[in-house]
Amino acid sequence: MGVLRILGPSGDTAVTWNPNDLDETSDVRRRFDEIIDEGYLVFELDPQTKEGEQVRTFDPKARELRAFRPLQGG
Repeated sequence: MGVLRILGPSGDTAVTWNPNDLDETSDVRRRFDEIIDEGYLVFELDPQTKEGEQVRTFDPKARELRAFRPLQGG
């Protein structure tokens, strides 16, 4: 089971999928692509260390993805 956590203006939204379910995977892939287009940064977290690596394409085998907009200075 995978989870995509989207940290946005309305809080933390969790989208889960079963990598063996093609419909769920397709829906999450579509949402992943939408948030990338909206300017979000997405990181895949290592389940052991919780350290992240930025990803730009959806991998249905990922366990945990976190997405957030970059901070802007001013």
